[in-house]
Amino acid sequence: MNRHLLGLLIVGGLVATTGASCPLRPQKNGASPPVAFSAPPNLEQVIHVVNANSAPVRQLQAEGATLTVQGLPPLRADLVMERPRRFRLRGQLTGFTGPEIDMGSNDELLWLWVKRTQPRAIYYARHEQFHLSPAKQILPIEPHWLIEALGVAYLDPMAHHEGPFETEDGRLEIRSRLYSPQGEMNRVTIVDNRYGWVLEQHLHDASGRLVAVAKASDHRHDPAWRVTLPHRVEVELPPAQMAFVFNVPRYVMNQVNGDPASMFAMPQVEGFPPVDLADPRLFAPPSAEPAIYYTHVLPPGEGPIQEYRPTW
Repeated sequence: MNRHLLGLLIVGGLVATTGASCPLRPQKNGASPPVAFSAPPNLEQVIHVVNANSAPVRQLQAEGATLTVQGLPPLRADLVMERPRRFRLRGQLTGFTGPEIDMGSNDELLWLWVKRTQPRAIYYARHEQFHLSPAKQILPIEPHWLIEALGVAYLDPMAHHEGPFETEDGRLEIRSRLYSPQGEMNRVTIVDNRYGWVLEQHLHDASGRLVAVAKASDHRHDPAWRVTLPHRVEVELPPAQMAFVFNVPRYVMNQVNGDPASMFAMPQVEGFPPVDLADPRLFAPPSAEPAIYYTHVLPPGEGPIQEYRPTW
């Protein structure tokens, strides 16, 4: 398969998933965000504030969201997530044209379906196999990073962190060393110096290559849950040369509408057989024999489930 095409396919599905901080918009109920730092904080204080903001969020559902990718018309996006790694994105142009993108992740695997892809297929991979597949060279980020990009960020108190360092515009910068199945990663987290919400996340691999950037703005505070979330997220994935913007007018928190068993199950679409992204033969050179192999995917609930230890 053409590597550039596959990169577009993967990012095309992931975009639903993920600038400078904008002033907080007035809340309908008149609520104002609490001030987190009245004086320059230390590292422990920053970690506590960032984690306390995301801790109440177990589930998140976007209402009326739009996804914008350069060169494409805006998509109406339905997004739902459940920590640590369950999420589902479906995008469509209009209600008449039907779904264009279906991308998701559950405890066992991740998948991507794009209506207009050729060859027609549902691309999937089990999490532990995807880390070792050639597809990781195109999208070298963990699935849960897309959840953190939406503002549900977490700084592991037991991990290696440095800072906070003051940026030129007065923000707080935290530098973290992360360990993942594909090796060491380094993350720079930019935090608002007054309210303590996450403004930017920059992820680098062990060689220093920038692999992902998320910039969050339009933060709004929910006084009932004591959570502040961004309603605009700009994501850049330099390895795939892609960027997109996700806008969410409203969130529903911890009250997901629908059956989780089906909501986070890989879809079955007639005429689109499943293709395993972890199969190295999928990336065979053009001169090789055709090497797309359709494999059987166990229905949800069948087969062994790999243990997952969340990073938060």
